[in-house]
Amino acid sequence: MTTFTGHLTEAMAQRLLDHRLDGQLDEGRDAGARAHAETCAECAALVESFRLLDAALDRLVVPELPLDFTASVLARIDAVELARARERRLATAILAGVLAAAAGALVAAGASGLAGAVSGWAGGLGEASRALQLGRGVLPGLLSALRLPLLAGASALALPLLFALSRLIPAPQTRTA
Repeated sequence: MTTFTGHLTEAMAQRLLDHRLDGQLDEGRDAGARAHAETCAECAALVESFRLLDAALDRLVVPELPLDFTASVLARIDAVELARARERRLATAILAGVLAAAAGALVAAGASGLAGAVSGWAGGLGEASRALQLGRGVLPGLLSALRLPLLAGASALALPLLFALSRLIPAPQTRTA
C-alpha cells in the first residue's frame, strides 16, 4: 500500500476519477489518495472539477466530417510540400550563384593575386592580434566609439541579403471554404 501525503496532483485526481468511473480502483495504490480526497475540500473540488469537465465533454456533439475531408487535407499537405520544395530550390540557386561569383572572383584574381590577397589578410590578422594584445584596456572604449560605423556597415551588408531572402517567403494565399 502506498502512503499518501500532501494534496492530490491533477494526474492523481484524474486517475481517481477515471478509476471511479470504470470501477477499477486499485485499492493498494489509490486508497490513500481516495481517503484524502474524501476529507480534503480542496482535493475533493479538484476531483469534482474533473468530473464536471468529463461530463461536459461527453455532452459535446461531434460534427460530421465532409466526405472529401481526407482528400482536402492531403491536397493542402501536398501544396505546402511543393512550396517548400520550390523554396529549397530557390535557396540552393541563390547559394550556387554566390559560390559561382566567389569562384569567379578567385579565378579573376589569378594565382598570384590570390596568394597576395591571402598573404595580406594573414599579415593583417597578425597585426590585429598584436594590436588587441597591446590594447586590451582600450578595446571596450574603441568598440563603443565604433558602434555606429559597425551598425552602418552591417546594415549595408545585411539589407541586400535580407531582401533576397524575403523573396523566398511565399505570397499569402486566400482560403476558400
